Parts: sequence; C-alpha cells; structure tokens
Amino acid sequence: MSVPLFRQVTIPQSLSAARRVALRCRCFSVAVAHAQTRHGQDHGDAAPVAGPSSGKQDASTADDAKGKPSLKDAKADEGFFEPFSRVQSYLASINATGAEPTLEDLEQCRPRVQPPPHTPQYVEAYTELINTLCRSFTKEQLRKFLVQVLGTSRHCAKNRRKAEYAESIVEQLWKWPTLKELEKAKRDRTEIVSKAFPVTASELFLILGKDGMDLLRLSKEYDVHISMQRKPMALRVEGTRRSLRGLGERIYSLKQSFITETYNLPSPTPIPLGLVQRISRLASAYVENDPSSPGKVKIVARDQHGLTAAKRLASRAIHELEETSKIPLLTYLPPGASDLAMYPHNYALYPHFPPRSLPFTMNNSGTFRLRRVGEWLTSDFREDVHRTGGLAGGNGQVMTTSKQQVQLRDVLLHDLPEGIDQSRVAVQASMGHVLLTRQSGEQQATLTPPLMGEYPFSKVREWIAQNPVKMTFVPDFPLPLLNTPPERESVKQRLVYHALPSGTEGSGSTSTSSSPSTHWRKVLSLEVKIAESQAFETKQASRTEMPQRDLEEGLSLADLEDTQRPLSTASPMEAPSIPILDPSEVYCWAGIEADLNLMIPDRPMDLQFTVRSSTVLSESQQPAEFQQFVAELRAYLQGSENAEPPSPPLLLAYGGERYILHSNMSVRQSEEMVSDSGRPTLKELNHDKVELTRALCESTLDLETNQKSVHCEVFCAEMASETAWMRFLRDCDRLSALREQAREPIGSSLLEQDDD
Repeated sequence: MSVPLFRQVTIPQSLSAARRVALRCRCFSVAVAHAQTRHGQDHGDAAPVAGPSSGKQDASTADDAKGKPSLKDAKADEGFFEPFSRVQSYLASINATGAEPTLEDLEQCRPRVQPPPHTPQYVEAYTELINTLCRSFTKEQLRKFLVQVLGTSRHCAKNRRKAEYAESIVEQLWKWPTLKELEKAKRDRTEIVSKAFPVTASELFLILGKDGMDLLRLSKEYDVHISMQRKPMALRVEGTRRSLRGLGERIYSLKQSFITETYNLPSPTPIPLGLVQRISRLASAYVENDPSSPGKVKIVARDQHGLTAAKRLASRAIHELEETSKIPLLTYLPPGASDLAMYPHNYALYPHFPPRSLPFTMNNSGTFRLRRVGEWLTSDFREDVHRTGGLAGGNGQVMTTSKQQVQLRDVLLHDLPEGIDQSRVAVQASMGHVLLTRQSGEQQATLTPPLMGEYPFSKVREWIAQNPVKMTFVPDFPLPLLNTPPERESVKQRLVYHALPSGTEGSGSTSTSSSPSTHWRKVLSLEVKIAESQAFETKQASRTEMPQRDLEEGLSLADLEDTQRPLSTASPMEAPSIPILDPSEVYCWAGIEADLNLMIPDRPMDLQFTVRSSTVLSESQQPAEFQQFVAELRAYLQGSENAEPPSPPLLLAYGGERYILHSNMSVRQSEEMVSDSGRPTLKELNHDKVELTRALCESTLDLETNQKSVHCEVFCAEMASETAWMRFLRDCDRLSALREQAREPIGSSLLEQDDD
C-alpha cells in the first residue's frame, strides 16, 4: 500500500497525534526507537538526512530512556527539536504501518519544468533537487529506486554515498545533464587551445583543395585558425576544445577516404616538376614522380574520378611534350630585315599575355614573343605585305635555326612517308603566336626575358640555338576578327588520337641533307555534329546580335543538356521533332600529319602549318571504341534514363597501332569571310575582282582540362597545284598581317553604300 509522503491532510494529523503521544508518555514509543535504529545507520552521511542525527538529539533520547527527565525538560526538548521530531514522527508512523515509498512517491519530487542547461537557474534547480531527495528518503530507499529501474548497475552499488544515489536518480532516471558535463561543455566552448595535426604532403594538398578553398571552408565551419607547420609537416590549429575535437575527427575521416595508386606512363619519361603541379591542380589529385622508376608516378586522390583524371592528364602531358619538342621551327624575314641590309632590323623578346589561359603543358611563369623593335623615324615597324610581297611574293627569306634558307613547301613535304601521293596531301595554317617559355623548374613569375636587349636576328638565332629554350605555338584570333560576330555556327564534339611511338618509328625516307625534318605521326579523328533544337537556335541567333564575339564560350555539358531540354518540354504543336544526332553527321578519318612552326617577328601573328593525308572511315571501318562513344553520346543527348556524359578511352588499338587521346573538345565552328580590312564591306562582297579569304574560326573547350582556346585556320586542299598554293600563301599573309582598325559603328561596314 502506498503512503504519500507529502499529503497535505494526512501529514498534519499524523504529526499532531505523534506529538500528543510523546508528551503524554514522556518517552518515544517502540516504533520511534526502531526508527532511531534505522536512521542511526546513515549518521555518517555528509548530506542531510531525515530523522534524529545530531548529538543533542541522541542525548535527549538517552535521558528519556532512563525515565527521569522532568516535564519542564520535555517541554523544552519539544520546542527545540520541533522540526526534526515532526519528520521523525511521521516516518515512525509510516514504519509502524509497514509501508515503503514507491516510484510514484519519487515522481512527486520531480519538477515539472527543467530549466535550460548552461544557465545559473539550472545549477540552482539541480542542487535544490538533490537536497530534496536526500531529505525525503533514506539511503537504502534511494538505492532501491535505482535497482527497480536500472537493475544491476554501477549506479546501484552499496558502497556509494546518499548524495551519489540522488545524483544518479536525477541524471539516469530523469535524464538531467550532469554539472560535470555542463562544466566540461562550458570549458570546451570557451577555452582556447592549440593542437598540431600531422599530415603528409599528399594529405596536405588534398585537404587544402584548389587554391586553399577547402581548408578555408573547414576553418570557417569549425571557427578555428589554421596555419602551416613545416618541420614536422602539420596543420597548427587554434580554437576551442570542441572545435578542435570536431576538426580532428573530420581530418581523420578525410585521410581514410584518400585513394593511392601507382601508375605507369605510356613513355618511360618523368614528368617535369612544374607540370606535375599543374596536373595535380587540374585533376584535384596529388601526383609525384617515382624517383626509383622513370615513367612511373604515384597518385593520391579523393575519389576514383580524380584518380582517373590524373592518369589521363599525366599520359597526355608526356606525349604532348615529346611531340612538341619534335616540331621544327622556321623564321620568315621580309626584304630588308636581314643582317646584309643597309639598315637591318633589330628584334627583342617582349612579355606576352594571351587573353586566354595557356595550354596546361606550358610553364606560365613567363612567356615572351620575339618582335621587331620600333624605330623613331619609321611610321610603322610592321611588315607591309602589299609592298614586300609577303610569303606569296617570295622576296623574303625563310630560314632554319641553322642559318639555312629553304623553301616552305619543300620543307612541308620533306620526309613524306612512302606510299603517300603528294596530290592527296593537304595543308592548313593556324594563326597564333610562337612563345618562348622559361625552364620548367622556374616557377616564379617574371617580366624579365631570358635575353635582355635588342639584337639583329642573327644574334637572336644563335642565342636560341645555344640555349635550351622551349618554343611553343599557341593559337589565337587576328585582332580584327575579335569584334566580328560568328555566322552560321555549328556545334561539334571532336576526338583526336595520336599513335604512340614504337620501335619501328621513322618508316619514311631518311634524309641526308641538313634541312629540318618534319615528324610524321598517325592520327585518328572523330567528329560528331550535334543538331541544334529550335530553342537552341534562338539562343544562338540572339548571340550573333551581340557586338562582341564571345570567344570564351565553349560547349560544356550544360550546353549539351540545353540541346535536349526543349525537345522534352515542347509539345508537337510548338516545334517539330529534330534529331539530336544524325548518323550522317558522324565524320571519322585516319591518316598521317606533321606540324611546322613559322615565326614571323615582323607581323602581329605567327603561323603553324599542319600537313595531312587522310582517309575517311565508314561506320564499319571505325574502331569499336568510336562506335560505342557515338552510341553513348546519342543516348545521353536523347535524355535516356541513367545516361551519363560519355568519356572516351585514354588508349585504344587500331590497325596494329596503339593510340593515345590527344584532345577531347567541344567545338563551335563558323566560316568567316576576311578582307584586307577584316570584315568585308558590301562593296567588297559584290565586287568580283576583290579576292576574299575564307577562314574557319573555332571556339573550343577541352573537356579534360576545362581550358578554352580559339583557332583561325585556312586550308589548301591541293598542295601540288601552284595556283592553289599561291592562293593559300596570300590567305596566310592577309590573316597574319591584319592590324587593329579604327573602331566604327556596328554594322557601318555592311551598310556602306557603293558610290559608283
């Protein structure tokens, strides 16, 4: 039977009855004596307990047992021990009835509202609650409560103090936070400490992220200050204890998620140090050469995607460096520019800042272009092709680095492999700049050229031949074409594969002359023209109305999604169904080609010539990898379920050769008509005697590196034809010598009327 301890009616009546019995009999009953015996066991507890526990109470009880105290003494004892005797008498009455407190009685002491932790009110309420439990129950009763709920537990051990039992009830049964936990949490929130987290070079690179953005994000997320410690390599972190604990767990989880793999490159050549860093940044993976094995690299990445990207970029970089080093370099000097002239021209290396990012294989710490130095008494220090005749006139000099004067067409067709008919050889010329870069180990950016001062070209040529400088061609647009809007633009995706060198390389004829030798390579190419939906054409039409050409825009995956989105949302009444990928628009060819760079320091642009002999491949003749790529691209553009952007293979085999991916680009292509002033006027378009140049302009986006570039090219399909060759040279002269014209109102050239 349950007897509530604090019932408002029963408690006063029981206390009054017990008091009258004590005064009438002048001594405690047997039940009181029994209660004294029970509570005397808890006399040693430090916390206050119910019942007579003081020394004076024990003395009065002993006097009553003798039966000698007077009525006056009893009345004095009653007034002095009134509070204790009331509680003791009530407990005695409970014990006399044989009733024990239950969990319901314990719940009566539980506050209805718990104050918020981390506040002074919580500490006061917690302390008051512990005192209430200690005053209301005995040590054994508190222990029994814990046993009933928790069973056999360390909180129910018999060797604990009474206050500890009360704390266990509050914390374990009622789930109140402990004061120790609150104090520790407060210390964790407010106390500033410093700790070093050891990391390796690869771990540090991945934790930093691109340009340190990931580490900055961690610093803001955990509200800590992070610095670098070199010896030993570690991250020095300052912040609160709680922040450091969370950051430490985050760093540990990141380290466990990193993937490490050793990869063999296609060529047994170590990657230059500067290029290793650029590959690591592009792929978001740590790449380092294995010093014990050239051509082997160690890659540490966050995920499989970064690991694959690092492998592809490292393989491409090594192959492109080898091919670039084999491209011969020629120089064209106009009449009167050589050292034999009366007033020879002087040349110097000028810093060059391209408007777009350089190829990732180039050292971007400093790029320079060889240009003619201007003179005070000359109005223009650039070549006037109308006066000199240019390349087509044949009055200038085309020289090699060994001072040998050569003919351009002879060099292009030199060392042509056996079995190749010259009548089927075509050539294209790309506009751009031949740039000189510093050694790959020099990472500090500088404007100081490696060759200071101005010199005649013979001195510059000698310096280039004696110093291990790297000359790289970077494509670009002529200045007048930068302001012309594209016309009839098409969108393509292009894959280009180059054959890896083999032991039998160099099957072409062997030359014994000192002429520069062109390096012929086998090539596989796949072009897929992407048909544009009606909405996409509207987007392109609005783009052509812009006064400036958006040279930076390439075809990204978002653009490919735009081509299919209108088809899935438009109704049949709004737009006709347009095939996303027409099989007839897939163009694949295989052949051989070679490159040659022509440096023209007297003009704004240099040239790169590419000689090619190719054969178109039908669908059945194409490599299986190409057919699979086209099928995956078609499924992706048509919006098939679970379709992802296709990724071409890094390596493939075809015709007994192993090919490596050279470029994976999306292309925006248009044809431009160019005159001597840039964009032709209506008069020039309608005049039959005005010869115009048809140039192919492309804006490309490398889907492997996300780098954008622009190309302006002219073609000669029949090198053996003298007429076609001279027309080709005149086109090269026109595009490479185009100058910046005075800005005119948009459309004024087209609206110009013919006064005749």
